[in-house]
Amino acid sequence: MTIQNLIDLCNEKGISLDTHIALRAKDDYLLTRDRAHLDTAYFGNCSAGTDWEKNNIPLDEDGDPDYENAPKLLILDTDRG
Repeated sequence: MTIQNLIDLCNEKGISLDTHIALRAKDDYLLTRDRAHLDTAYFGNCSAGTDWEKNNIPLDEDGDPDYENAPKLLILDTDRG
């Protein structure tokens, strides 16, 4: 998939080009159209992701992260870990 293909896919699916992107992969891979989608991300091992969560996920009435209302990210995924 090229950058232009990714932009076209976002335009087709109504995904804003201002949407944050998260990558799911352990190795190099070639991104294919079926592996790009909107979803919530789990940043268990990513310090930059944890920082993103602190700045972008709303808090519930108890002051805890409200993951159910977290913004969606464009996930680029290999489905391999």
